[in-house]
Amino acid sequence: MSRSTMHTALGAVACALTLAVFLAFSGSLPESVPMQFSLTGQVNSYWPRDAVVFGVPAAFTAVEVAVGISLSRKDDAKAWMYWIVPMVAFAATGIILFMGTR
Repeated sequence: MSRSTMHTALGAVACALTLAVFLAFSGSLPESVPMQFSLTGQVNSYWPRDAVVFGVPAAFTAVEVAVGISLSRKDDAKAWMYWIVPMVAFAATGIILFMGTR
């Protein structure tokens, strides 16, 4: 297994782990989860809970695989570059859970 494949696989697993976090807190989320806010703090968009719980981790995992494939074609790709999407995935998960449960 090449180094880039290993980083991509581990990053995708890390993104998929956000599913476990969402499942753990899914009972705390309302049926309609606020997803977009205006500058004044008004909610502009709601998503169904199941779309958030299953869709967000799936989207981040797909993005991580696409980024990993793209990075594997670059000669100057650094290891930390493979971990940007998983870090954003966990940050977004925390923000979504915080905003959805308050």
